[in-house]
Amino acid sequence: MTFELRDYQREAVDGLYNYWAGKSGDNPLIVAPTGSGKTAIIAQIVKDAMSFAGTRVMIVTHVKELLEQGANGLLKMYPEADYGVYSAGLKQKVLDRPITFAGIQSVWERAYDIVPAPDLILIDEAHMLPKNTETRYNRFIADLKVCNPAIKVVGLTATPYRLDTGYLHKGKGAIFDGIAHDIPIDMLMEQGYLSPVISKGGLNQIDLTNVKKRGGEFIESDLATAASDPELVRKTVEEIVELSEDRKSWLVFSSGVDHAHMLANEFDYHDIEVAVITGGDSNKVREKTIADFKSGKIKCLINVNVLTTGFDHPAVDVVALVRATASTGLYVQMIGRGTRIAEGKTDCLVLDFGANVERHGFIDKVKPKDKSAKAEEGAAPVKQCEACQTMCPAAALQCHVCGHEFPPRTLNHGSKSYDGAMLSGQVKAEWVDVDSVLYHRHRKEGKPDSVKVTYYCGMRSVNEWLCPNHGGYAASRYQARRSLLASGADTTDEAMDECHFWNWPSRIKIKPSTYNPKYFEVVQFDYTKVERKYETQEGPIADWGVEDIPF
Repeated sequence: MTFELRDYQREAVDGLYNYWAGKSGDNPLIVAPTGSGKTAIIAQIVKDAMSFAGTRVMIVTHVKELLEQGANGLLKMYPEADYGVYSAGLKQKVLDRPITFAGIQSVWERAYDIVPAPDLILIDEAHMLPKNTETRYNRFIADLKVCNPAIKVVGLTATPYRLDTGYLHKGKGAIFDGIAHDIPIDMLMEQGYLSPVISKGGLNQIDLTNVKKRGGEFIESDLATAASDPELVRKTVEEIVELSEDRKSWLVFSSGVDHAHMLANEFDYHDIEVAVITGGDSNKVREKTIADFKSGKIKCLINVNVLTTGFDHPAVDVVALVRATASTGLYVQMIGRGTRIAEGKTDCLVLDFGANVERHGFIDKVKPKDKSAKAEEGAAPVKQCEACQTMCPAAALQCHVCGHEFPPRTLNHGSKSYDGAMLSGQVKAEWVDVDSVLYHRHRKEGKPDSVKVTYYCGMRSVNEWLCPNHGGYAASRYQARRSLLASGADTTDEAMDECHFWNWPSRIKIKPSTYNPKYFEVVQFDYTKVERKYETQEGPIADWGVEDIPF
């Protein structure tokens, strides 16, 4: 029996081999979003490795459920695989097969007992590796390298970063040395391999004023106290029930055990079949609860720091974040519980009561903080529509769902990069009226001069560059606009002489820039109501540097 990889899975595998062939390093990461099929990628890598006689591969993770899923998935895709499992939790301890699935808790002290030593280690959910060199993963890998100095280590994860230290492949002591391939989550959604996500912020948010941080994350006890206000709990559950009534499977992330039970009592009041799952539950109780949720006996499952990784239930179509996190990785992992596709499921609704979407932004654009820089947190990258509670880009002038117009904002040049609300592709371009236009010569070392055009639209300014002297595509864009501008200029010098007599567009269509979403780019012009031709150059004072002053 053979299996066919999807194109993006094949590209991920090829990316790994190209990484090694290019001598970029031995221990890369493959970034594969939740639901993208890491099992298939792992199976192909294992199968390829087995084509070399004597090769031994070990797949290591920290959760027994992932070991079971991985082993069963490998057999489906590679039935002739000769594998064993080494896990106390699964009551199997086999180390003499070419392929071994191992729980790190069971195998970390057995590196010298594995003879011959593995040639390749695949680590699933690699973001769970702590950076501390004395952890089980690090000591196990260090011991294996003594046995086989040529061993290669590959990590697979949807989130290649930690809260405390940033990217897994950067910094002193990092196990991994680069990213071999990164599968774009927005592409998977566009092609139908993952479910789209939409977001609404809760009307009643958790007040984080008195919630302190430790190690970069909100302190659990402080967060639980803030989230457990009875009136807040009541209103939160009312909103979840109202917005999710036509959906089938609700997964709720709570702020603590007591908070989870408060939420459960409120759901029960609304006659919603609900259960709570925590780390303190026995394996038997946890498995029964999850089975009931997957079968539909339970509609709403509230969990406390349990179902953030390794939980697979494609039918989840509501993810309610009734907690706050400063961890970009945890944020993406929680959202990822709802991105798998299922029959009858059109999208997943994310209800955010902890300002997480505002804090972290688009799930296809999130970036962990640079731990080497002490940048200020700045303004939130998204904002909530007060009319329909949809999360909109911070720079939006109106809500893309209901059309509500936001009040004008003052410019904040210290704000952090715009990362978005849920997916960057959900940002829609919008028309804005042009109040005035300003021109000046733009100089850049090694490039011909160009004309910088600044459109003032209320409190917002949008720039574009016209490049008569550049040649190629840049010059062709200017040539295409000449008739609309009423320009007779062939060069930048001529353009600067006559630009103050050019036609202005009455409005422009703008969207956050593809290259730097902190700024806008113009995607369309409307010259149908040109009335301000030949006006003198006036308008708000531009944000110029010394080299930009046009006189």
